[in-house]
Amino acid sequence: MCGRRGVDEPRTMKHPMFRPHPHPAPHSSAHPWRHDSAGSRMTRDVPVATAAQTLAEVAGMLRRTVDAHSTINYIYVLDAQGRLTGILSIRELYRHALTRTAGDICRKTKLVTVHPDTDQERVVYLSLKHNIKAVPVTDDGGVFLGVIPSDVILSILYKEAHEDLLRLAGIHGSHPLFDNVLTLPLWKSFLHRIPWLLLGLLGGLLAARLIGSFEETLERNIVLAAFIPLIVYMSDAVRAQLEAFVIRDAAMERRLPFVRYFLRQSAVLFFIALTISAALALTASFTGVGQAVAVVLALSLFAAVCSSAVTGLLIPHAFAAFRMDPANGSGPVATIIQDLLSIFLYFLTATWLL
Repeated sequence: MCGRRGVDEPRTMKHPMFRPHPHPAPHSSAHPWRHDSAGSRMTRDVPVATAAQTLAEVAGMLRRTVDAHSTINYIYVLDAQGRLTGILSIRELYRHALTRTAGDICRKTKLVTVHPDTDQERVVYLSLKHNIKAVPVTDDGGVFLGVIPSDVILSILYKEAHEDLLRLAGIHGSHPLFDNVLTLPLWKSFLHRIPWLLLGLLGGLLAARLIGSFEETLERNIVLAAFIPLIVYMSDAVRAQLEAFVIRDAAMERRLPFVRYFLRQSAVLFFIALTISAALALTASFTGVGQAVAVVLALSLFAAVCSSAVTGLLIPHAFAAFRMDPANGSGPVATIIQDLLSIFLYFLTATWLL
């Protein structure tokens, strides 16, 4: 620790004892931190002290340098290397005898700090959770860099709350993953979409070959051909519904808990599949197709609809994870995959049971 300083010697972050951090100051345009990180929002104009300074010395420093500080809710106690070792509140400063030292009464354990790369939303969360007016910023070695003051925390809180309210109302700015049709050049819109549609065309040819591979099953039960559009349409309709949900929810919810979301949607999907397959079996049994065919239709539709959890949820999520707009490619890709799955499950069930 540094030795005691005289009563007339002010100490601030600009004092020579504080070793400048290699990063530039946050107000400089050259600082390396993201615009929404703690490092870009912190200030260094705060009072600091050493553990050996008396409270009288600290109080005298505050009186003389009050105009130089952006915030004086706390005095930050540093060691000779500039590492944060304790925090002293203004309230505690005047509750104890002025002959005591800052190191005696400052809080040294469970200090709440953030790294300069920490997201500003995390700073607000920690401030509210621990009921602190300013959040210190330290580097990997514990060197004190500055603080996020209360006015900045309130500003961040207001901005984030405002964005969340607009998002709840369905009003939000363009997401970097999503194409803005009104501003994106026509040629780029075309290029972003056409490859996936050509892939879908290729998949349609593959679906035709898949149906041809079950020629024997069709010859034995030609009535199965009449229900191919129904099986494909119903599974595609459910898939499109799921896809619309996940694209919308991912756009409105920044941190969508996808595993929980997937399980919840799958549970709903199970009951949907059960209901429509039972309805199909009941309806088909009155059309004269036979009980065996009705069972095949019900089981294959149930399986096809359940498989839409993969195409309707996982594929859009995969597109977003790879930083691609789900609206461009997930529809054509998911459609052809779902069609192939539905046809395969339909004829596989028919071959097995008929």
